[in-house]
Amino acid sequence: MSLLTSPQQTELEKPVTRVIYFIEFQFTSGTQRLSTFNQPITWGGYEWSGFGQVMEISNVDEVDGVDPRSLTFTLNSRAEWLASAIGPVTEYRGRPVKMYMAPMDESFVLVGTPVLAWSGYMDTSAIGFSGQEGSIQIKCETAAYQLKRRPTYRINAAQHKKSYPTDTGFDYLNDLIANPQRWLSKKFQMR
Repeated sequence: MSLLTSPQQTELEKPVTRVIYFIEFQFTSGTQRLSTFNQPITWGGYEWSGFGQVMEISNVDEVDGVDPRSLTFTLNSRAEWLASAIGPVTEYRGRPVKMYMAPMDESFVLVGTPVLAWSGYMDTSAIGFSGQEGSIQIKCETAAYQLKRRPTYRINAAQHKKSYPTDTGFDYLNDLIANPQRWLSKKFQMR
């Protein structure tokens, strides 16, 4: 988490603290900017939608290790977000998402400039309904999550020679695929 200014730190140390979160989803079709405030708010030259668009944010865990920690955003199921959630995964998967945080004073005015609290990439989405209300859950992963995924390993001559430089077993693979050979004679197959 970025460093807070002294007025922000003072505001956060009060017994009653008001905190606002700004979430920026960079979908392929365009960037959506949402806030946890109950009305639209302007910051950074953009208007951030409010009115309960962000229903819930899962806990942000800070750890000393490099284990990737996911974050799940639960959003109201508006028509354009519903289309993104059930549409092609290229609309959201692997696309950046950022979450900023700032305290507010007693008259609900931002104290200082919001600081980056979390950043990562959108991974999966799920749609849920409870009664008449619907929600979309977007699970987001940090950049460290990519380190945990194993790269795909193609079995071809070049990849095999990296591990076994003197082995020539895969050198003839392309020829075997391009020119299939019969292993059994017609006479043997007729038996």
